[in-house]
Amino acid sequence: MLLVSQPPTLVLIALIVLVRGVRVAPGAWIIAGILAGLVGLVGLGAVYRGMAVGVVSVVSTIAATGPVVPVVLGLVLGERPTALQFGGMAMAIGGIGLLAFDRRPVEGGRRMVPGVGLALLAALAFGLFLVAIRYASRPDALYGVLATRTGSVAALLVLGAVFRSRVKVASPDLPALFAVGLLDVGADVFFAFATTLGLLSVVSILSSLYPVATVLLARLVLQEQMARMQQAGVVLALAGVAVISV
Repeated sequence: MLLVSQPPTLVLIALIVLVRGVRVAPGAWIIAGILAGLVGLVGLGAVYRGMAVGVVSVVSTIAATGPVVPVVLGLVLGERPTALQFGGMAMAIGGIGLLAFDRRPVEGGRRMVPGVGLALLAALAFGLFLVAIRYASRPDALYGVLATRTGSVAALLVLGAVFRSRVKVASPDLPALFAVGLLDVGADVFFAFATTLGLLSVVSILSSLYPVATVLLARLVLQEQMARMQQAGVVLALAGVAVISV
């Protein structure tokens, strides 16, 4: 999926940068962009696989807690979150706890919901991505996204060559895959521009509210059902994410 949806967007961003004609001097932002592309690729791969084996609404909500990473990193670097922000982080972690376990009776007691481990990996990767793309976008947002997409596509091509992947995609699926790529790179562009205008912590939190749409679509389109405790986990995790931005 990624090997089909990502490369066309690299060509698109490169063409936009060329037509735009803005020149930016090379610098550390390129390294930050490539790093963002690599960790973003890990996050996307983990969340897509998690959704395939688990519950879409649960996986997407856990993955959306990634903004905790920029807040924690800021704490390490000397920033001091407010008591309310600490409370928000606790709420997000509590929401993950409610989402992570399947409360339905099974032999041997409670069990981990499929895809939770992948969702946690995605959350960590997305959190690192948010930090890296902020630094990559400092000279120019589009150049930052170009560096990011270059890193992810290069890694995909190397992995494809190493594992000799043979991509088999049905023709009817191509428009959907291209749409996934366009939406993904579009989100990166908007986020990159937002980080040049506002605080990283606030922008990161707002960008992580995407599971609201995912949860609703999973319910309407896929007819997914969640236990009440997991529904509470979704609400608690998203509420924690919102509180962190206050």
